[in-house]
Amino acid sequence: MSRAQLAQLVEVNPQTVGALERGDHYPSLDLAFRICDVFGLPVEAVFSRTEFGPLSTEVYRIRTATEGRDAQ
Repeated sequence: MSRAQLAQLVEVNPQTVGALERGDHYPSLDLAFRICDVFGLPVEAVFSRTEFGPLSTEVYRIRTATEGRDAQ
């Protein structure tokens, strides 16, 4: 999905979406919920006060933990 498409769906300017992506701007609670509704995700899956790590790291961590548990 492009910035322009997301901006249209949540009724903001595409530059606002860009500012959110860069961390230059924080969304209002209403805007945060509208963005989450577009993706069908809870707010904590999209926004955090700490930077998200690479998804590949998280997937590897979960997979390694699961494989270790299965070996027991």
